[in-house]
Amino acid sequence: MDAIKITETLQDVILRAYGDRVGTFKLQSVDEATSKARQKARSQLTKDQRLVIDRALVSFRDWLIKRDPEAAERVAKGVPAPQDIETAVRAAEDYAVANMAPDVTTEEKALLTCRLENGRVETIEERNATKRRPLKLSNRHVRTMVGGILVIFLGSGLAGIATEAATIVTVVGAAIFVFGFRRWRSGDVTSNIPQVSVFRGGKISDEGKEQF
Repeated sequence: MDAIKITETLQDVILRAYGDRVGTFKLQSVDEATSKARQKARSQLTKDQRLVIDRALVSFRDWLIKRDPEAAERVAKGVPAPQDIETAVRAAEDYAVANMAPDVTTEEKALLTCRLENGRVETIEERNATKRRPLKLSNRHVRTMVGGILVIFLGSGLAGIATEAATIVTVVGAAIFVFGFRRWRSGDVTSNIPQVSVFRGGKISDEGKEQF
């Protein structure tokens, strides 16, 4: 089978499975069983067969891009094709390999071909409908969200101020406590009564002053 025939076969699969639906391909992920079947099938191909499939995939990829106006515009600007197209090309490669490998079981062939046949296409209209609306202050819901954010920041600011004040008070109180505790441990006692020397025969009056 030459490259042109492979490309036409892959195009027929797309048209038969998805019809005129154009958009983003949603294909099944590759599980362990599919990965093993892929390795087995590829190992059975010759170098020339792999080259033929590679050439067919180039044409198939270009065809997929032309079908999707947004993808075509993107590629025309020098931007890489969307990832879903690359995923579809890899699924198409599995499909071609499965049909060219001489010794694969029916189950293995089904695993390699079902990804391209049993996926889903999200159309351009569906894809654009899922895009979020731009955030503009002219939208009252956006203004509501902005107001909520301002209230949150205001509350956080007040809470922050209160927390800092409480922290300062706590630090000052702790410093006073530590100062008193250290003085108490050192035995340094202070009194409002003046010190009296008993060796000088002093007496204490009612006012707490020395009397001689």
